[in-house]
Amino acid sequence: MDLKGTSPHETRKFEFSSLNMAYEFYNWYARMNGFAVRKSKMIKSNKGEILQQTFVCHRQGFRENKGLTIENRKRECKPETRCGCEAKFWVHIDMFSQRWLITVFTDQHNHELLDEEYHGMLAAHRKMKESDIMQMNDMLKVGIGPSQFYSSLANQSGGYEKIGFRKKDIYNQIGKERLLKRCDGKNALQYLHGLASNDSLMFYRHTVDGEGRLEHLFWCDGISQMDYGVYGDVLAFDATYGTNKYHCPLVVFSGVNNHNHNVIFAGVVVANEKEETYVWVLEQFLEAMSGKSPISVITDGDLAMKNAIKKVFPNAYHRLCAWHLIRN
Repeated sequence: MDLKGTSPHETRKFEFSSLNMAYEFYNWYARMNGFAVRKSKMIKSNKGEILQQTFVCHRQGFRENKGLTIENRKRECKPETRCGCEAKFWVHIDMFSQRWLITVFTDQHNHELLDEEYHGMLAAHRKMKESDIMQMNDMLKVGIGPSQFYSSLANQSGGYEKIGFRKKDIYNQIGKERLLKRCDGKNALQYLHGLASNDSLMFYRHTVDGEGRLEHLFWCDGISQMDYGVYGDVLAFDATYGTNKYHCPLVVFSGVNNHNHNVIFAGVVVANEKEETYVWVLEQFLEAMSGKSPISVITDGDLAMKNAIKKVFPNAYHRLCAWHLIRN
């Protein structure tokens, strides 16, 4: 429907079979007139059924001051988009006909509306079509990355503003498909297998849980093994938390070379920090390093780590990290 320039008076003749249909109508009206829509207040019955729903302009209201005045704030504030726009679309259900009718339709905006060529850049109107997703997957299979794919679409469409979505939406779609396929673990193992084809000393081991999902993953390359053979008398390792979307601890084995520079001996992603997990990790480390045990091991005060070190490295001196001692 061509709703550009349609007056609120003309739209009052419309009725909708569902609340979702009413939202789609106002969302399409907003797209054709240069603004976006978001859902606002609703009124429900005692049984929890929605009786009234208000949709507003995306620039309605004002930004909350929460978190903006923190002195040690690291991120810059995003540009202000809300300006107290009063435009709204209010619908209610007719109990007799069970259809949704327009109660209030205010189309007075206190800001400039976007030109037609920029409508698709608003967050509410950005969407990848099925054809775009299929084309993206085909290009990814042959090694064409998201940036090249996005540039190709811009050439086909006649400009970035005519694509209908941003480059960030491509990365979000790739992430959604990975979650649906649950192939992150498989891709990680394939990547390490590819490294092993070029590095004869590449070492990696993994375990899976009862549902076949990747649980623990250990890896180290040939350079790390050679570094450990020379500088492995003192071994330090610690778990870093929350550095990935699965919130799995990342354990990094490191040391110091003759130039007083850090060197990495191995890396591990684990599902938990139980004692048996660390025993498995240290056993894989010992196997990768041809059975060479360190003279001294430096960690934090984690009890599971301490017990695992006693079992796998019984002759090693276990010392606490100075940074943790000072901090605690």
